[in-house]
Amino acid sequence: MLAALRLKLSASQLRVFRHRDFRLLWSGSFFSFTGSWVQNIAQGWLVYEITHDEAKLAFVTFCAMAPVSLFGPFAGALSDTFNKRKVLVFTQSVFGLCALFLMVASWPTPGHPLGFVQYWHVLVVSLIVGCMACLEMPTRQSVISRVVPSEELPMAVPFNAMTFNFARVVGPAIGGILLAAYGPRSCYGVNAVSYLALIFAALAIRADLGAGTREPQPIKDLLFEGMLYTFRDLRLRTLFVMESIVSMFGLFYISLMPAIAKDMLGLDEKGLGLAMTFIGIGAFLGLVLMVMTSHRPVKAFVVRASMILIGVGLSLLAFARTGPAAYPILALIGAAAIMQFNTTNTLFQLLSPDRLRGRVLAMHIWALSGLGPFGVLFFGWLAHGTSLQLALHVGGACVLAGGLWGWAFRRGLAGVQ
Repeated sequence: MLAALRLKLSASQLRVFRHRDFRLLWSGSFFSFTGSWVQNIAQGWLVYEITHDEAKLAFVTFCAMAPVSLFGPFAGALSDTFNKRKVLVFTQSVFGLCALFLMVASWPTPGHPLGFVQYWHVLVVSLIVGCMACLEMPTRQSVISRVVPSEELPMAVPFNAMTFNFARVVGPAIGGILLAAYGPRSCYGVNAVSYLALIFAALAIRADLGAGTREPQPIKDLLFEGMLYTFRDLRLRTLFVMESIVSMFGLFYISLMPAIAKDMLGLDEKGLGLAMTFIGIGAFLGLVLMVMTSHRPVKAFVVRASMILIGVGLSLLAFARTGPAAYPILALIGAAAIMQFNTTNTLFQLLSPDRLRGRVLAMHIWALSGLGPFGVLFFGWLAHGTSLQLALHVGGACVLAGGLWGWAFRRGLAGVQ
């Protein structure tokens, strides 16, 4: 069975790896994301050790995502205006410096096993990283269309997303081991070094990553054109609404995983890493399914069905009390979420003109990361004031309702293949 799967992928979808620049982007992103997941495990555990507060744990994620909420729709204009190579090198360098600071801050000293790091240090760094991510995310995603032919874009997008989800499988497992053995500083150090991979890839790519040519236009039009294009197109508007529902009501559980692992499932640092790894395993399997069906007209079905599965998965997770009971549910949620978000990513790229692609993609990123912080903040407060279980039930019900609306409003994705 595995040999047949490999043969099928090799014969059709794997041809995107013939392109040298795509291989560079893929490998650089993979190492960078692996480091980020290593750090995420340590940072969530560190913050919960300092505060023992679900609301404060969620607020860290809010700070990292809030800049996207404020500036995300306009960051695409900068992505289309600036040289993409320079943007990637600059943003990755800032990410690396932030990780280095937290590595030094969390270095243990006599009487201070967690170093001099304080909660507000993590918040400030999260805000800086969030500001850089506004510019980095649409830039990195729009590079894909520069390094592969347009006809291979539907396959390149899910393959490129595999970098993040391969990293989600590998990174948390490594992070859990390093955290248990050497503390948070080791995870921050690994992350700082990992950004060099994407810097090297950006410098080595031969494709033209310069700013796109455009007619002179008022700055107001430059900033708002991508937003207006998205909301005027019924298909893009429907995708935006459905993705926003999942972002606000279905992704908060990731920010609360340290609390879920420790208080609800009774897991330690390694257990947290294993739980996050199962989310990555599910996401990877979901991406494999996406690649195998990329040539079939099922994208609208995938977007709708994935929302249903996320809603059901969150409600089931609320009943879990042990790691083994939670792991398959986390894998299901991971698979469904990645299938919805990456199918939406592909459709945003296919349905937008080249001159607006960065700005339209910024709207996809805004739906994914810009609206989510408010959901994270609300559900963190809800979990702290009531229980983690109630928060999961409420989030699951909201996503399930959104998925049912997507099935009822079939006209919104009419013609989407």
